[in-house]
Amino acid sequence: MTGSPRAVGLVGVGAMGRGIARNLVKAGFVVRGFDLDPGRLAELEELGGEAVSSPARAAEGAGWLLLSLPGHDEVVEVLFGPGGAVSAAGPGCVVVDTSTSLPEESVWLSERLSEEGLAFVDASLSGTGATVMQRDVVVLAGGSAEDFARCSPVFDGFARAAYHLGPVGSGALGKLLVNVVVVGNRLALAESLALGIKAGMDPRALLAILKDGPAYSRAMDLKGEKMVSRDYRPESTLSQSLHGCELLLAEAR
Repeated sequence: MTGSPRAVGLVGVGAMGRGIARNLVKAGFVVRGFDLDPGRLAELEELGGEAVSSPARAAEGAGWLLLSLPGHDEVVEVLFGPGGAVSAAGPGCVVVDTSTSLPEESVWLSERLSEEGLAFVDASLSGTGATVMQRDVVVLAGGSAEDFARCSPVFDGFARAAYHLGPVGSGALGKLLVNVVVVGNRLALAESLALGIKAGMDPRALLAILKDGPAYSRAMDLKGEKMVSRDYRPESTLSQSLHGCELLLAEAR
């Protein structure tokens, strides 16, 4: 497989990875992706990406290796396990982990990858599978200023904005802190709507006044209509949400 200055390896083509791939292809990148689910690989090819047979094949010839995985354990397996990406990544490749993890896990990854001669940026994403498809996602990145700058073309390709928050681990910490507010806003909105409905109020009228006053949060735009119309089609899984809350509590402790 030949290298390309615009080649991106992607491991994990789930809710977030699918949107990343779609936008990078539209931005002119060559996206080579791997996922354990054959259906997701088929979707990747429909989006214009190239499905490959292993993490190593995704990393081969790539300038950036993006990881969109459930958590730290999966990232370690993908990088260092059998057929892992590290075995094929070239010295100029930057490993970019968009998974939600603890800051110390990101620091460990950075140190381990440095031993292999690879740069690392922890780049947690503030958004959902639906918003990333619309390129309405924010990157919260930790790493050296140089490595962040090297990733800017990729971040510009799939995200609305990217913030360099400091050294490795800062992106992971930023995501946990954002989640405190996101989870709180969604919970408060759900409780208000549930109470209003039980009290006999028109839920759409209630949503309208919540959005038009000091109670407003973006959760109302993203989740409000789904709540009042009882649209329970998932945009993420309960296990992912629980994982994020467990990490948040661990970091707080």
